Amino acid sequence: MRFLSLERLGVKVAAISEMSDGDCGGLAARSAFCAGLDMDAGDLVTGRQVHGIEVAVAGEEDRGRCYAGTDGLLTDVAGLPLAVFVADCAPVYLVDPVRRAVGLVHAGREGVRQGIAELAARLMVERLGCRNEYIHALIGPSAGPCCYEVSEPMAEQFRALGLPVEGRHLNLWESNALQLAQAGIPRGQIEVSGDCTICGGRFFSYRRDGGTRRNMAVICL
Repeated sequence: MRFLSLERLGVKVAAISEMSDGDCGGLAARSAFCAGLDMDAGDLVTGRQVHGIEVAVAGEEDRGRCYAGTDGLLTDVAGLPLAVFVADCAPVYLVDPVRRAVGLVHAGREGVRQGIAELAARLMVERLGCRNEYIHALIGPSAGPCCYEVSEPMAEQFRALGLPVEGRHLNLWESNALQLAQAGIPRGQIEVSGDCTICGGRFFSYRRDGGTRRNMAVICL
């Protein structure tokens, strides 16, 4: 699945693999998916994701690197692909078409609770010289508010943070959008794909299927 709205902003590719592309947690499917995007999987900059808020700024010297304990990636290097792996958590794509910088964030329940998308947007400004009014964001496929039911104590934690909850259903899409807006990104520049990984049938879902199969989100200037 390609996000042409972001590619129109001047990125080479913004995409996420689907079930039909295979398990991109594995090297074979990952390589095939990248080849279809005219990219080399060996160039991917990734993070060993821990549902935390560490965000790394990658340079040319980091091509092919996997950052330890990292859930967000930023770069202003053309041709350097960033990737995160998801299976109900939300990939958040960030693009500044003026400064020519991009980011990609793994923002699931714990990431949202800790504000990783807002942090990544602020770091684009602080570390890469972006301006928040120029940044565009897209919140990709994830567990939707239709299906993402959690325990009452977890739902109450989100309510206490002022994040949207309906009954015991979390809304990762709107939660990430609110936090991006708090970072100064105009709401009109925040897009939500609206694809639920649990009930939509196009993407791997940990909640629906269990196991370790993953969708891979990528972005590259």
